Amino acid sequence: MRDKFQDWNLYHKSIVVLMAAIGFGLLVRAILVFDTAFEVKSDAIINADIATTWLWISDDKNRSRWQAEMVDLVRLTGNTSEVDSTRLAFWQRGKNRWQSTERTNGIIPERALSLIQQSDIDKRWLNLSLEVIAPCQTRLTIEEIIEPTSYSDRFWFFKNRSVHDTRLEISFKSLNKWMETASSCKPNIP
Repeated sequence: MRDKFQDWNLYHKSIVVLMAAIGFGLLVRAILVFDTAFEVKSDAIINADIATTWLWISDDKNRSRWQAEMVDLVRLTGNTSEVDSTRLAFWQRGKNRWQSTERTNGIIPERALSLIQQSDIDKRWLNLSLEVIAPCQTRLTIEEIIEPTSYSDRFWFFKNRSVHDTRLEISFKSLNKWMETASSCKPNIP
């Protein structure tokens, strides 16, 4: 009688190699995310002049109006537009609520704002930069480097990346909506 499973050894070896490759890949991922952070970056054209846009991104009262998931921002020391000033930020995503301390790390008036936010769930380096496109159009670029505190959040960060991207999109749309009422720029209608 002929053995129907004469290549069973080759089949068995290929399964073992596949399982070893998956295990090795998980081990490499586990080592790489041990002490790492992730970048989320996006930009949008804001329909307002740079001065008006700057007031909205650097003013403590206005930031909670347009920045998605931010519920409130309470000044502790100085204004956002002063280096080393601090604030307490309150956040909400769905039913989850948390707070973070925020410190102004650097500033170039009407051009760039650099913030560091630290909470129990993550540490973030937030850079906002403005660029004039036209007299009544400004490009706002938001770059966030997020370092989750928990190891499992770092390991599975790719699952939550869309949440962070969506948060930036909502922030841009909200800021543009506020600019319709706050900006002195009017669209050119012939």
